[in-house]
Amino acid sequence: MASNRSYREHLIEAYPVRTVFLPALQAGACTGSAGLLFGGVLGIIRSSTPVLFAMASSLQWFALGSTFSLARAGISRAWEVQPTSPPADRVKLSAVAGGITGGFVGGVTRGRGNVIPGAIMFTTFGYIGQHLYNQLDERHTQKVQQVGADGVETGSWWKRVANSKWSPMKVLSDEEYEEILQEKLLRVQAEIAVLDDDIEKLKRRPVDMESERD
Repeated sequence: MASNRSYREHLIEAYPVRTVFLPALQAGACTGSAGLLFGGVLGIIRSSTPVLFAMASSLQWFALGSTFSLARAGISRAWEVQPTSPPADRVKLSAVAGGITGGFVGGVTRGRGNVIPGAIMFTTFGYIGQHLYNQLDERHTQKVQQVGADGVETGSWWKRVANSKWSPMKVLSDEEYEEILQEKLLRVQAEIAVLDDDIEKLKRRPVDMESERD
């Protein structure tokens, strides 16, 4: 009993629920939802039972997302890889986690013959995906450092696109928005003044008509 209890405590310490299992379930829920949508569309096109096809796709994508997250977190704790670790370590971590995920899910869902192909394919996915993420993260870090050095904020990507000359829309600053509101307020006030003049004219008309009769 003591050995079983210590083993459970060791598992809880090595794989805490909040930092390992819950993120794995969240990742599985996200990928499962994406798999449900993708499977639903593909099932309508290619399958006579689109609902079953979508459910099967959702389960497979859930297994892929949760297994990858769980494997990556476990290996990260074992190798002591942190978010601040060198990019090469994080690429290696995601590649190994992807290989474990592809081999395990491929073997469970499609048979033993798909263990090695699944491991190779998802190792490649993990390697390429983490490498691209590292590049984007490095660009973002350089941009933040540049903004801090120059004191000028260039705005997000969608703001730059919206402010380009090819875009039919424009992102307004607070001062520009306030100026537009002031112009609209002046127009409303002018229209109110015109309406007041018209009302005064209508009020005077009966008096003028009576004076003409007299």
